[in-house]
Amino acid sequence: RTGLYVFPKNILGKFITIADLRTQISGYLYGITPPDNDQVREIRCIVMVPQVGNHQGVTLPKMMPDHEFLADMEPLGWIHTQPNELTQNGVQVLPAPDVVTHASILSDSKAWTGQNEIIITTSFTPGSCSLTAYKVTPQGLEWGKKNRNIAGGIASAQGYSSKCYEKVQMLLSDRFQGFFMVPEGGIGWNYNFQGVKHNTSMEYSLKLDTPERFYSECHRPQHFLSFVQIEQEEENVQEADVENL
Repeated sequence: RTGLYVFPKNILGKFITIADLRTQISGYLYGITPPDNDQVREIRCIVMVPQVGNHQGVTLPKMMPDHEFLADMEPLGWIHTQPNELTQNGVQVLPAPDVVTHASILSDSKAWTGQNEIIITTSFTPGSCSLTAYKVTPQGLEWGKKNRNIAGGIASAQGYSSKCYEKVQMLLSDRFQGFFMVPEGGIGWNYNFQGVKHNTSMEYSLKLDTPERFYSECHRPQHFLSFVQIEQEEENVQEADVENL
């Protein structure tokens, strides 16, 4: 039986504010099971690993998060944003690529058990944000593994249905604070503006810190160098005009 997942409001709010409305972003979830209630999972940390994304999904390194701060916690799945809610006959549905990603992580990671890991989707609806938590069923995991490398991509996959997942209860709380972990090295977590530096076999180390926003300077240094060059050119033109006078 799937229990209740408690999500601290402080890290949820930050995760939403650093995101882009169109390009998906993602983070791994870590937390604990309270000793007095094994039906509850408390999410304590979001780990922002190096990533590139588009409006349909996010590509993450195969290397799983590893840090002493995570040693006493258990992996509880992952969270991602999406530009809009996916519905079928008026009912929210979990996107098929999410199930493939989930099954792939489970296959590649020794830390995941397939028991407690969930997927939380954060959908940007007009004027608000919609959160839904899902657990992938054994049937969904089997489907995801079979369609991991299907020719023609996930759009060509057959047999995906609502039996591949089930909704999970989630409670937002301000009774305890969560924290973030981000990549070390100053480049940040968002590689969309320097994609050549990102690949699925890359390694990274982590530190405790607040993640930078999607369009932060550390994520797109070339843009900010261009801004400086433009300003310098404009100053040179102005100085030349003064000298001509």
